[in-house]
Amino acid sequence: MFKHFPVLVLKTFFLIPGFLFLLNSSQAQKLVLMDYNHGNKVVNDDLITIDTTDLNALELNAHLRIQNNTDKPLALFMKKIINQMVDSTSNYFCLYPKCWPDADSTDVADSIPAGLSDSSFVTHYDHFFRYERPVPPGLTSITYFFYDHTTFPEPVEARVTVNYRISGVGIGEQPTKKISVYPIPANKETFISIDRPITGIAVIDMDGREIRDVQWTKKSDKIILQLDSFTNGIYLARLFDHELLVQTVKLIVCH
Repeated sequence: MFKHFPVLVLKTFFLIPGFLFLLNSSQAQKLVLMDYNHGNKVVNDDLITIDTTDLNALELNAHLRIQNNTDKPLALFMKKIINQMVDSTSNYFCLYPKCWPDADSTDVADSIPAGLSDSSFVTHYDHFFRYERPVPPGLTSITYFFYDHTTFPEPVEARVTVNYRISGVGIGEQPTKKISVYPIPANKETFISIDRPITGIAVIDMDGREIRDVQWTKKSDKIILQLDSFTNGIYLARLFDHELLVQTVKLIVCH
């Protein structure tokens, strides 16, 4: 079976002006879900579609900001509901304080103070290593349901559905330039070819710890990542364009 390597979950609280969450002229919703990657668009009971025409895509991600609009702290739990799923793919999610690679629901509360928001929720949708790429085209649909146990009998809850669509190249489209990582395994350095601007890299080991002081340079469309200080093993490298997560790639280090 495919082995997931959970990533480090960081928690940051934000104070967002209340007017962003007013619905018509009524009071704000108690729990608000926002699409972090698209300007904090409110997505309660809505649909997020993450679409790629790259059949070699390594991972697709949704990133939510969760706003507590009540006057009390919330102890938030989450459950995922798989509506449909493409063969040869797998998924998991992270919500403070950890990731859940083999579960459909959380068993540890994410505490959000009154009036604040938390941006630690990230979904991961990827490909089974035991199958060769490219991934078969298709649609995976997952609903993420957030709720609080402490507010009974008045429920505080919200949900959003995320569609992960791998469509292949359609009429009139150009194939995206696929990302490549080489050599595998790597010794002193590894090369990552990508056709998008990258401003930051976070590397996570198999225990979910972030590697500090990662040394890397960018030349043309190629990233050179220094591995001298890495121990042998498997790592996840998360590539960012400022705050936007562009891609996650897996590294194998063998000195």
